[in-house]
Amino acid sequence: MIRPIFIASLVSLCPILSGSALAAGQGAPPAGYSVKPSDVALPKDVPLGAYIRMTQPFENWVLICDENLIKRQKICNITQTIIDRKGDTALSWSLAATQTGQPMMILRVPGTVGADKPVTLTFLGSIMPLVTKTNGCNASVCVAMLEMSPALREQIEKGTTPRISYMNGALGSVRFDAPLKGLATALSAIN
Repeated sequence: MIRPIFIASLVSLCPILSGSALAAGQGAPPAGYSVKPSDVALPKDVPLGAYIRMTQPFENWVLICDENLIKRQKICNITQTIIDRKGDTALSWSLAATQTGQPMMILRVPGTVGADKPVTLTFLGSIMPLVTKTNGCNASVCVAMLEMSPALREQIEKGTTPRISYMNGALGSVRFDAPLKGLATALSAIN
């Protein structure tokens, strides 16, 4: 049972919590300070409070789901980001669905890689690497798409670690490992 004195204390705090009264000696807020807007960019037709972003970490991957409460529509992707020694992004890739519902790997590499350049995934014990080409480049990022082939599905289920490689302008050849372990578990968590 809530005690009456507690309720009275809460009621007395309401003017302070609502911001309707300034504390003694407190004037207008100092210039140069403002509220940082949300990192979640809302679609144009969705009002504040009608959009939810949920992130759920898994081993090596993060499940990100955005839900439009007005349209009752939920869109999810599973993302991994590989950074270099300086903390710059070497690769960010996501498993997402196209407008028709087909699963697709979307790879994002630095914009200095350039358009129409190969990005290669080599799997241990596999004779044929998977190769895609960049397109849709701007100064900061190039995007490549990789269809969800039976070979890629098998590697995801096994949780293998492909070697990713591409040429990057002044850096030359860039090579690193990007573990698929955890992707299948994150995929099974989408409901």
